[in-house]
Amino acid sequence: MKRPFVIPAAIAVLALVLASGNAYLINLFVIAAMTTLPAIGLSLLMGYTGQISLGHAAFVGLGAYTSALLCKLLGLSPWLAIPLATTLSALAAWCIGWLVFRLRGHHLAMATLAFGIIIHVAMVEWRSVTGGQDGLADVPPLQLLGIDLRADAAMLCIAWAACLVGILLAGNLVRSPFGFAMRTVAENEAVAGSVGIASASLKRKVMALGGAYAGFGGALYAHWLGYISPGPFDVGYSVRLLLVVALGGFSGLWSVVFGVFFVVLISEALKPFGRFDVVIYGVLLVFVMVRCPQGLLAGLQQLSGRLFAGARRRVGSDA
Repeated sequence: MKRPFVIPAAIAVLALVLASGNAYLINLFVIAAMTTLPAIGLSLLMGYTGQISLGHAAFVGLGAYTSALLCKLLGLSPWLAIPLATTLSALAAWCIGWLVFRLRGHHLAMATLAFGIIIHVAMVEWRSVTGGQDGLADVPPLQLLGIDLRADAAMLCIAWAACLVGILLAGNLVRSPFGFAMRTVAENEAVAGSVGIASASLKRKVMALGGAYAGFGGALYAHWLGYISPGPFDVGYSVRLLLVVALGGFSGLWSVVFGVFFVVLISEALKPFGRFDVVIYGVLLVFVMVRCPQGLLAGLQQLSGRLFAGARRRVGSDA
């Protein structure tokens, strides 16, 4: 369903955040944008096509490292390195889809999880290229007319512009005949095949699109932060992305943004727990899947409806 008021409202919120001059708030919104991009791709794959991925953070890492290495080793401009990194992430996702979509159910989940672990281990152990646990420093920033765009205020505008365009493009896709085919595959692949939909090819294309969103987000992250290491691209980040999509109800692109901010705020609160935050994310994910399968917003609406109906019954009985 089209929501023409959402874009102006989002732009107004971003303008207020910029006008506030609050460095912490602006930084939080930039982090949210970096999470929104891969979450959009994961929503297309899981929510609309019905295919699980537990290794989506790997594509974010591929985008980040590829763009950084293209700039540092080949001297390319970030404006050229980012599209190339996005393309490579999409190609890697298509290749992985060609392998893993032969599987279904928990076998598919384990295969994507294994891929995420392999990529993370490669980032850690391939020290001559990735720098290992020390990571890569001095990643060049985006520049426009000689102006450094690494500042949070500038990156907020760039990243959220990319997010809004990405949501609009994804929305047009899911409303198109291709989007109808995605939802048909999610419901029943046998039915999809009976009406001429090539399920395997469609799933690979959506996987590649999800990889492109993730790679683009990772590349932006690298040039914004100026430093990358394997830590942010581990399995824990894949779990957070899955939680974001689950909170949004899987198949709601604008709801993904709600899930992003919920998880970003939770992440800030969980910083004192260190590596144990993954356990809490897992518990939250199980809770949402069991108690709010349509997303946290839908669950809260149903709860408020039940409470309101109960209150009306009590008022009626008292009368």
